[in-house]
Amino acid sequence: MRNKSKIRHIAFWPAFILLLGALIYSIVDREGFYAMASVANSWVLENLGWTYSLTSFLCLATIVVVYISPLGDVVLGGKNAKPILSKVNWATITLCTAMAAGALFWGITEPIYHMAAPPVGIEPNSWESAKFAMETMVLHWSIHPYAIYTLPVIAFAFAFFNMRKPFSVTSQLSVIADKFHIKIGDKNVLPQILDAVLLFAMGLGIMGTLCTGTLNMGGALKEITGLQSKSAAWLIILVGVTICFVLSSISGIQKGIKLLSNVNVAVYLILLAIMFLLGPTAFQIDGTIEAIGGTLSRLPEKLLTTGAYASDPWAKSWTVFYAGSWASWAPISACFLARLGVGYKVKDLIKINFGIPILFNIVWCGIFSNTAINYQLTGKLDLIHILNTEGPEATIYAIFREMPGAKLIIILFFIALLISMITAMDSTTNSIAAISTTGISPEEQESSVFLKIIWGIMFSASSYIMLTIAGIDGIKLLSNLGGLPNIFIIFGGIVCVWIIAGNVKKYNIVDKNLEEADSEKNSE
Repeated sequence: MRNKSKIRHIAFWPAFILLLGALIYSIVDREGFYAMASVANSWVLENLGWTYSLTSFLCLATIVVVYISPLGDVVLGGKNAKPILSKVNWATITLCTAMAAGALFWGITEPIYHMAAPPVGIEPNSWESAKFAMETMVLHWSIHPYAIYTLPVIAFAFAFFNMRKPFSVTSQLSVIADKFHIKIGDKNVLPQILDAVLLFAMGLGIMGTLCTGTLNMGGALKEITGLQSKSAAWLIILVGVTICFVLSSISGIQKGIKLLSNVNVAVYLILLAIMFLLGPTAFQIDGTIEAIGGTLSRLPEKLLTTGAYASDPWAKSWTVFYAGSWASWAPISACFLARLGVGYKVKDLIKINFGIPILFNIVWCGIFSNTAINYQLTGKLDLIHILNTEGPEATIYAIFREMPGAKLIIILFFIALLISMITAMDSTTNSIAAISTTGISPEEQESSVFLKIIWGIMFSASSYIMLTIAGIDGIKLLSNLGGLPNIFIIFGGIVCVWIIAGNVKKYNIVDKNLEEADSEKNSE
């Protein structure tokens, strides 16, 4: 650990002990743990699901306003700040960090779920369910997640670099949080208390992504080596990922994660090219264009749907759930993603964190999701049957086996999954370790390697246990629960961003100090 840093005890220990306690409880009483989590999740969806939908919509609206407002032209870190990354490297790291292993897994399997069990009023396994499925993919894997991801990045980046607030998730609430205090002695511990809550929530969220990625990699490993995708294979995968991300973390942002992200995007592009050329190309293009039109024409309705009038659980099981899942990551991931944008304008941050990932993921889903939809519609493969009998990961490899060079495609897919999980773990534990310690500043942004390792081992162990006892449904459940406290932090961040955008000069402390210094020099 660096000499100048020490553990923030109130932020670190409660979250760590709670996650450790949950892990022990799940081992001792698996059924009791799952039953308790299920009851809590059902209550949240029934009573607070609307907050997830409303916050998602407000994130999108706020991002648009910020882009065209004076706040969009503010340079993060002040007018004299210098970038630490090129825009290309910044974009690749951001894309890999946010995309993680999620879109690789759900890009093929999710549309089949929607065709098999669409909302009330749509006939299953029909052309209408296919159109709905693709429109939903455009929403769920582009506009929806990146609105929730980007808003906290804007809030934290401005607070940390331009208001010189501490490296704490609560800095995203800088404008309103400063008015509230909980003191122990002379010290305000409110930021640490909120950070502890969010660290625990983030722990639940990251397990969802780790488990999803592990399931997917297990399927790929089975196709490549014949090793069954069960507990032994999952353990090998998680141990390997943990070792790799620790090595990446030790090397720092400028080496490990930058190199991995560049390689990962290259693999993504190769996979896209292969699937585009070998798949139903014309259908992929036509379907994507139609789905974009359908999604944009009814975007507010799609984001705000709760299924209340039809008593339809679909929206809460998918769109609302995803909002919770993204929210479980977003406030803490923002602490990492914001650091990459120093020296650039807030407009650039929106382009890199919102614009580019949306375009990329629309292309990704346009190719992968439409391939799955086409195979189901034309009867080339009965993916609904495979989904119901063999599990979600089996649908992915059933499609790959239909293509020339299937082995090579699966190997490339495995590599993409592996690197995606490593970059996700690297960036997340980087932020969590930084929040757990003191000494992080705009000038010194690297966190403790020791704490990265401790958190990484905790997440990997928890993910392995949850994967073996709860499966994919339990993973989704925990991710959604993790988003509950965070959704209120994001909403608070929306309020703060609107206040800042209304009076940028007042809150841009760094540039104000520079102007005062220049004024003093000129007067001399």
